[in-house]
Amino acid sequence: MVEFGVRQIRISDQVADYIVRLIRTEGLRSGDTLPSEAELARRFDVSRPAVREATNALAGRGIITVSTGRSPTVASMASSSFAGLVDHGLAIGQVGMLDVLHARRGIEGVTAQLAAANRSDAQALELATQVEVLVSARGRSEAFWQDDLRFHQLIAIAAGNPLLTSMLEGLSDVVSRSTRAGLALARDEPEWDEIVDVHVRTADAILAGEPERARAAMADHFTSAIRRFERAMAQDGDIE
Repeated sequence: MVEFGVRQIRISDQVADYIVRLIRTEGLRSGDTLPSEAELARRFDVSRPAVREATNALAGRGIITVSTGRSPTVASMASSSFAGLVDHGLAIGQVGMLDVLHARRGIEGVTAQLAAANRSDAQALELATQVEVLVSARGRSEAFWQDDLRFHQLIAIAAGNPLLTSMLEGLSDVVSRSTRAGLALARDEPEWDEIVDVHVRTADAILAGEPERARAAMADHFTSAIRRFERAMAQDGDIE
């Protein structure tokens, strides 16, 4: 006879599930106050340490914010959880820089497309100024990668999609590393011409309000970077 074990759900897990359901059913928003630790302990007739375990677990997941002496509040969507996932994948070798670039090509292609459709006049002006800064940094990797990071941030903001913005913020450290490594692989003037060109074409399409052209230009941007990485990996092995 086969016996099936029944998993017992811990009290702290039940409290955590209740808080998540409460946020959803009550339509709570970022910054809204949740029941206090004492109130949750009373509702479940459990100890406050059990409630504290539940709230700390939810805080670690980025769902709520806890602070000493105050009731927990609903947290804003944060990029830190996604960043931690990507960093862990890189650390254990499950994810490589090429994986990051392929993912960015898809995400940022859509971001550029939305930016072309949604950007404000003020955002267009800021992006136009930033692409001029990039052009002036041509050939200087250390200056270019920092200006490039700002270029992509401006496009994400102009897209007006908080989920995409959060994902790209979560990738910011990895983006910095991959951009610096990719620029270091540019070996001659024609490659620098290509790097500058894809940025200019992406900006031009966004400024002109042409979503499909913006997405195609951003895809070309990452195709160029991926090609340099693949060439270097074929010659020297993995790229950090």
